[in-house]
Parts: sequence; structure tokens; C-alpha cells
Amino acid sequence: MRHPMGAAVSSETRAILEEGPLPRGGYGSTVNQTGNGDNQTSGASFRIIVDTGDWDRAVGMNTPGQSGDTRSPFYDNLFEFWAKDQFHPVFYSRNRIEEVTAVRIELRPNG
Repeated sequence: MRHPMGAAVSSETRAILEEGPLPRGGYGSTVNQTGNGDNQTSGASFRIIVDTGDWDRAVGMNTPGQSGDTRSPFYDNLFEFWAKDQFHPVFYSRNRIEEVTAVRIELRPNG
């Protein structure tokens, strides 16, 4: 997956920013719509399936990860799941979220 800034940075930085390649099924006229060629330029980057009777049974996929910080383990940890159309749990209740929280960042206003 090519990063939008890939052409403007060094090859070393590009290797950090970009993911893949990994093969993906689908093309512009399929349910799993993807752009044609070796660089996906269209298609779903986020999907979610929610059971409103039990929100903690929700599953989703998001690429490449939850963080925009390339130093974070969560920058690209979901890329392979996305490329293989695999879903991960998406929790809503405080208890389930606290059970699986790996890192907590608290933002506070200055002053």
C-alpha cells in the first residue's frame, strides 16, 4: 500500500511508511471492491458489523492500523488482517475495553 508521501521521501522513510505488498482478491466490480493493479486506490479501508443487541460482539477491520505514528506497534498491525478480509473484535462496554487496553494516552489541555 503506497503512502501518499512516498514519492516525496527517501527510500528508507518510504519503507517505514508503506505496507505490503500482499495479494488481495476483488476488483472494481466485486463485493470486495479494490482498485485494479498493484496499488489499491479504491475500496473499503474500514468495515464494521454490529449486533445492536450485544455491542461487544461487533467485529471490524481497519487498515493499516489505529495509529498514524510509525513508531507505534498499532501503525500497521491490522494491515494483514485487512488484506485477508479478516475481522477483529470491536468492543464498546467499558469493562471489555479495559480488559484489552494495551496503551492508554490521556490528553489534557495546557493550563
